[in-house]
Amino acid sequence: MFYCGMEQINSRYITYIKQPAAQENTTKLKLFYSNDWHGQTDNLGGVLSGSLYFDSATKGGNFDTLKLIAGDSWSGGNTKKNNLILNLMNYMGIDASTIGNHELDNGSKNLKNAIKNSKNTKFISSNLKTTQGHNIDGVANSIIKEENGNKYGIIGLSPLDLKTVVSIDKVSDVVVEDFEQTVKSAQNEIDKLKSQGVNKIIILSHIGKDLDEKLAGQLDGVDIIVGGHSHDKIEGVKESKNLVRSKSGEPVIILQAGQNAENYGILNAEFDVNGILKSVSNTIVETSKKKNSVIESIKDGEIGPSPKIGKIKEIDPMPENRRIAPCAWTAQIADSMKEALGTDIAVINSANVRKVPQTGKLTEADVEESTPMKNELIKTQMSEEQIVSAIKNASERTMSAVDGYPGLLQFSGIKYTIDSNGKLLSISFLDRDGKETIIDPNTPSKTKMYTIALDSFVANGKEYPEMVPKGQVEKFDYDKDITLINYIKNRQDKDNLVIKDDGRLRIVQTSEPRRQSSNTRNI
Repeated sequence: MFYCGMEQINSRYITYIKQPAAQENTTKLKLFYSNDWHGQTDNLGGVLSGSLYFDSATKGGNFDTLKLIAGDSWSGGNTKKNNLILNLMNYMGIDASTIGNHELDNGSKNLKNAIKNSKNTKFISSNLKTTQGHNIDGVANSIIKEENGNKYGIIGLSPLDLKTVVSIDKVSDVVVEDFEQTVKSAQNEIDKLKSQGVNKIIILSHIGKDLDEKLAGQLDGVDIIVGGHSHDKIEGVKESKNLVRSKSGEPVIILQAGQNAENYGILNAEFDVNGILKSVSNTIVETSKKKNSVIESIKDGEIGPSPKIGKIKEIDPMPENRRIAPCAWTAQIADSMKEALGTDIAVINSANVRKVPQTGKLTEADVEESTPMKNELIKTQMSEEQIVSAIKNASERTMSAVDGYPGLLQFSGIKYTIDSNGKLLSISFLDRDGKETIIDPNTPSKTKMYTIALDSFVANGKEYPEMVPKGQVEKFDYDKDITLINYIKNRQDKDNLVIKDDGRLRIVQTSEPRRQSSNTRNI
């Protein structure tokens, strides 16, 4: 009979899943886990410190230890930086990582080249295949990790929406199975591991929390799911929340530690002789958000010192959910795009920006980390009607979605206000002299045209179909990091930067009930 009881030990809580039996042989595991670092090196110093402390605290203990990451450790196409992070994973002794979407930002060929020399960290995914139906070189369906004579089976899962969140030209040679087939592949792998005498099964999943919960209920034999992709910070252990039941009724614990290396997790688990969870305790540890001298030294050694471009005196931090709120740093990027391409307007999707720099010295590397995706910039013309339609659709979908997908559009040259349900209340055009021209949101002009700068991701129409260029386009072989670096270098106040919200995007609360949909997507 299963039950959840709470016992306080050293200010930590253990959830008893199965009533302890007298003199029963058990296996104890301490698991260090993380997910969705997104290449945020400023925060990785805290993860490294946590990993080293974990090593010290568990040395010589009467238990097994594992270190696992659920994908998206790096982000973007900077090969040197991605290799640096991979080397850090190996140094930390990460046992395994699944393949998230950002591991494929630079294509499968570059992924293969990166991981072929990985000494300690194994890469796994059972639902990611080449178009010929094979595993990517260097990527296994699963691995068996043996600790103190105890075998742990670790299975990988990649994001089902890979083709949506990565540029299609980068992943044209790979496919990810749909949910139904992913369940079958995972169960096949579980059964194979069981046939080899493995009865403690962990899934490294990059499919998002909602799908992890659904997955757990359709599998038989899984014990732990270390998740990612939806960027949830799952603290503690709660029945029916992250302590769920498998197809056969056995307990399954679901874990996730947020994003951007802001946290890591420690799970203490105890298994009975049949490999079924008896008790678990789960702790989320917040990392330092300050630059780490060790990490900075490693970066300088492996990538080279990054040139200084300015100094930040004051800056608004990244919003808690960057998709549903204005961001002053994002606005600066849009300004730089408009300046570089000489357009009336520039637009950027909120989710594109992955980091807001801290006060103090600002380097080229800081800018590159904030927008790492390496798209191409595009210059084209769009009608007033097309722009208003894009804002309306993106705002309504974003503000009604549980996770804020796909994210608000942020502009340079456009000022607009929406309510908390995403209804467009007002919009105006701002010319280069700051003159404001009001646009009627209900009857925008079909003939009034503006030149507009955007990137190839926004222009592909996957998330913002109204932003697909309808006329002639001019392409540029660089991205927003280049425009922002040059923009800041040319500012007279570059050594005394104050970057604050200027009200170009406003969100006002409405008394109307929130129109919430189940449209949840993850990047």
